[in-house]
Amino acid sequence: MLLRKSASALVPLIAPQPGCDHLPLTERLIDEYTRNHVNKERPGSGIIASWDNSLPTVVESLMKRDLGSVEVLIEYTRPDMAGEADVILAGEHPVTGDLSYVVIELKQWRKAVVDPDNAVAVDAGFSKWKLHPVRQVQRYCEFLVHHLAPLHGQPDRIAGAALLHNARSEVDVLFDLQSSDHGRLFTVDRMDLFENFLATRLAAAKSGSRAADVFLAADQYEPPSSIEAFSRVGDPHPVFALQKEQELAFQEVYETVLRGHNGTGRKKVVIIQGGPGSGKTAIAVELLRTLKQEGRQVVHASGSRSFTKNLRAAAVDAAPRGKKGLADKQSRQDYRYFQQFGKLPENSLQVLICDEAHRVRLKSNGRDVPAWVKALDRPQADELILAAEVPVFLLDDWQSLRPDEVGSAEYLAQRARFLGCDPVVIPLSGMFRAAGSTEYREWVAQLLGLTVASPRTWKSDGRVDVRLAESPQELESFLEERIRNEGAHARITAGFCWEWEEPAEGEVRFEVQIGDWHRAWNAREGVKSPDMPETSQWATDPRGFGQIGCIYTAQNFEFDWAGVIIGPDLVWRDDRFVVNPSETHDSPLKAKSADPAVVDRRVRNAYHVLLTRGRQGTVVYSEDAETRDALRRLIPGTVADQPIRVRKIRRAKRPPTA
Repeated sequence: MLLRKSASALVPLIAPQPGCDHLPLTERLIDEYTRNHVNKERPGSGIIASWDNSLPTVVESLMKRDLGSVEVLIEYTRPDMAGEADVILAGEHPVTGDLSYVVIELKQWRKAVVDPDNAVAVDAGFSKWKLHPVRQVQRYCEFLVHHLAPLHGQPDRIAGAALLHNARSEVDVLFDLQSSDHGRLFTVDRMDLFENFLATRLAAAKSGSRAADVFLAADQYEPPSSIEAFSRVGDPHPVFALQKEQELAFQEVYETVLRGHNGTGRKKVVIIQGGPGSGKTAIAVELLRTLKQEGRQVVHASGSRSFTKNLRAAAVDAAPRGKKGLADKQSRQDYRYFQQFGKLPENSLQVLICDEAHRVRLKSNGRDVPAWVKALDRPQADELILAAEVPVFLLDDWQSLRPDEVGSAEYLAQRARFLGCDPVVIPLSGMFRAAGSTEYREWVAQLLGLTVASPRTWKSDGRVDVRLAESPQELESFLEERIRNEGAHARITAGFCWEWEEPAEGEVRFEVQIGDWHRAWNAREGVKSPDMPETSQWATDPRGFGQIGCIYTAQNFEFDWAGVIIGPDLVWRDDRFVVNPSETHDSPLKAKSADPAVVDRRVRNAYHVLLTRGRQGTVVYSEDAETRDALRRLIPGTVADQPIRVRKIRRAKRPPTA
C-alpha cells in the first residue's frame, strides 16, 4: 500500500498547484512508489495519469456524501495478489455499524469491445485483451475474503465497484456481465448512482480508522499448497480466487466447453503459458472443480510420476471413511499420465487438462503403451490433442528437463495447426510464489543465462529471502532451524551430479557426498524404510527432509524454504555460469547421442526449477570454490550473519473450506 489517509485529509492534496505537472497527491504517491521499489524506478506514465485523473473523482464523491472520515487505502496489495487494488475504502456500515469495505477499480477507458468468445476479455484500445473491470474487482473481493481473517466467512463486509469515469455509452456492452455485491459498473453518466452506492456501504460522519486498522493488521491465510489445493476439487466453494490473466485463461476454457463445436468443426486447443509461480496450478484446480461440479467429464494428466501419485493419494485422503476404496479407483481415472491417451478414441473425453505440459515427450513409451499405439508412431502431443473435445495445456517453456521433452507453446501450437485445430496461447505474467516476487524470478533467469540480460547482484525487494551458505552443513542447519522454530516446510535439493544407486534390502546409500557431509538421495519407489518415504512422497512427507531431492521429485512442488546445492554440472567461469555435461548423472543427458545444446539448456532449466520452489526463501550452496566466490558477490545475504528480511506476515490456520 502506498498511502492511507482519510478522505477529508486528501482534499487539499487533489487541488492543482500552479506550475506543477501533477497533483500534490500524485507527487506524494510517486515518491512513495519510487522509495519502495527495489530499483528506485518511477511509476509508468499510465499509473501516474490514473492518480492525477481518477483519484480525485473518488475523493470528491466521498465528500459529496459527507464521507470525509472514511479511510482511503491507495494501491493496496499483498504478496500473492496479482497487481494492486487501486482504492480500498474502510469505514462502518450505515445500517449495521459493522466493519465495511469497498474495493474500487479505476479505469480511464473511453471505449470497450468484448470478445464474442470470452465474456470477460475486453479490448479497450490496448495491444492485448484485458480482464473485464467488473470481474477484476469481483476477484479482488473474493481474494480478500479468502485470505483476510476479518472477511473470511463474512463476505457481506466487502463490496466492489469498477469506475470508468471517462466513459459513457461507448462501454455499454460492459454492463452485459452480471454484477454482484462484489462488483458492479459505474460510468461518468452514472456518478449519482456511484455516490448512492458508497452511501449504502459507508456511514456518514463515522471514522474509518478502526476498520482500516483491523484490515491492515488482519491475520492472513496462506494459499494452499498445490497438493492440498487438488485435494479440495470436490469443495462447493472456490479454492482460489483467480486474478487477471488467470481469470481470462479460465474463462477461455470454460466458455469453449460450454459452446462445444456447435457444428463448426474446428477444435480449439488452449495453451496457457507461464513461469514458475504464475498461477497455472490455480487454473487447473478451478477448472477441475467447476467442471466436475457441473457433471462434465474432465481428466487431469501430467508427465510426472511423483506429482500424479500425490494427487491420487490426496484424493483418497479427502474421501470419507468407507469410500476410500472407491476414491482410489476413481482417482486413477481422474489423474493419469501423458502416455495413457494414445489408445483412446478421438474426442472420447470432454476436457483434458495437461498440467506441466513442458514434459510432453516426443513419443509415448512405457509398459502401459500398447504395441499397436506405438506402431502408429504419432507424436505424444497429437495423442493428447486428439483424445479430448477441449484439450488444455499448462506449461513453462523453461522447465523441460530431458532431450525428448518437447512441450513448448510454439511446438504445441504447431501440432494443433497440423491437426486442423485452432491454438489459443494465453501468457501468464503474474507471480504467486516467492511471496509474489517477480524481481526474484527475473534474477534467477538472468543468473542462469536463460535471458539475454547479464547476471546481477540480488537486491532484496522485501518479499523473499535469498541467502548463501558456505557449506552443506550450514545450509542444512539453517533449514532445520526454520522447521523447528517456525514450523516451516523445507527441503534440500541438488543438481543431478551424484549417482542414484539401487539400495540393497534395508540399506540406505549416502550418494550425495560433499567432504565429510553425506546424505542419501530421495528413496526409490518401493523402498520401505521407517526413516524415509518413497520417492513420490518425498516432497510432502515430513521425513523427506532427511534426504536430498532431485529435479524429478522437486518439480511440481513448493516449500516455504528451498535449499539448493549447485553441483559440478553448473560452475561459474568468466563471469557466467557454464554447463559441464560430463558431471551430470542424468542418464538421458549423458548419452553420447545427446545434443550438447539441448543438454546445456536442460541443465540450466533444472536449476531454474530448483531455485524457484521456495515461497519464503531460498538458500544456495555450491561445492565449487570459484562458483562460491562468484555467488558471494551475487548473493549478499548469508545464513550466518544476515537477518531475515522478508516482509513479516502473521499466519492463521486456514479453515478446511474457503
